Amino acid sequence: MTRSILEKARSADLRPQSSAGKRLWTIVDRAKALFKRPSLHSNAEIQRHTRLMEESIERRDWPAARDHALAMGELGERSGDAGLVKKAGRALRRLHGGNRTWQLIAASKRVPGRAEWDGSDLAGRTLLIDRRAGDLAIFFQFASLLGPAVAAADRCILFVEPRLASLYRRTYPKLDVRVEGEEDLDAVRADVFSGFETLAAHFWPDDPAARVPFVPLQPDPRGVAELRAKYLDRGPGPLIGFAWGSLNKSKDLPALEDWRSLLGRLPGQFVSLQYGDIGPALSELERHVPGRIIHDNSIDQLSDMDRFAAQIAALDMVVTISNTGANLAGALGVPTIIVLDDGFRLSWPAFGDAVAAYPSVRLIRKGGRAWVPALQEAADLAKSIMGGSHDGQ
Repeated sequence: MTRSILEKARSADLRPQSSAGKRLWTIVDRAKALFKRPSLHSNAEIQRHTRLMEESIERRDWPAARDHALAMGELGERSGDAGLVKKAGRALRRLHGGNRTWQLIAASKRVPGRAEWDGSDLAGRTLLIDRRAGDLAIFFQFASLLGPAVAAADRCILFVEPRLASLYRRTYPKLDVRVEGEEDLDAVRADVFSGFETLAAHFWPDDPAARVPFVPLQPDPRGVAELRAKYLDRGPGPLIGFAWGSLNKSKDLPALEDWRSLLGRLPGQFVSLQYGDIGPALSELERHVPGRIIHDNSIDQLSDMDRFAAQIAALDMVVTISNTGANLAGALGVPTIIVLDDGFRLSWPAFGDAVAAYPSVRLIRKGGRAWVPALQEAADLAKSIMGGSHDGQ
């Protein structure tokens, strides 16, 4: 994240606006946005599958949408259109496309001149892994794949976003963690190279029983203990983290008043995981649950992701909109509920309540409703996951 974006995120008042009178994006609008850049090899067949996939998404016919995305991937491969291959893979990611998803995205991100790892024996070889493209969430979504890569290779090098170096070094002591931007990746000697999706293509087969098991990232244990004790000194648990705002204006988010339907139904203390200028929002939220919201000024997730990870790991549960914190909570194995609008988003499955990469995450969808019943459903699910009661310890 560039300095200018960081500064914008720190100073932004991210109170969501009421949905009354706000134009909502439809599912098909989001789907069309994925395909707004025309293929260099556009033809009638590609255009037909694109149109039929969009129509299938609009009517929520997920199997048909998946079939058309698969067809687009095959057409992209045959024509050598990396852009179409990428679009098909990204759509399949939402449509439960299985291992084919990762094959397509990995193929679209291959770097010319580098020897891409093909799944062959890594004994005696050095494997270099980098994200190539993607936001911060990519490091969390594929974190469990690094363990088998480290075990298989004689040496495994990973380039990470600067804020994540400590977290990865702690989780994988044998991994050679390098920081993006500190050295020229092309100057590092390696036998084979891989993006995260290449790892997924080899370690996440279609058979769930054969998939690499989930391994959570490891936060600083002292930081976790310190923060949990600090928060419980404020009052009895459970400790529930939450976040409500985003710089992404295309998201349909619950208004602050809507959060009352969740906060008022749950016990314990609520820990803000929201970035930005949150003072005005906290003043509004505090009216719903007086004395039960914690804002920890010692945490700055935009500059110290390791301490932010310790904060999340200190909690009993997280209930949040889709954001980086949601992905980090999932990678840490913290029980997490993510409330989603009805858009066709790249980060999460289009249907179902589970996320294969994050066993501890459950999804609650707006599903054409007002936000209040959706958040009430999230509160009921949270109580069920926490066992309906908590001892506050």
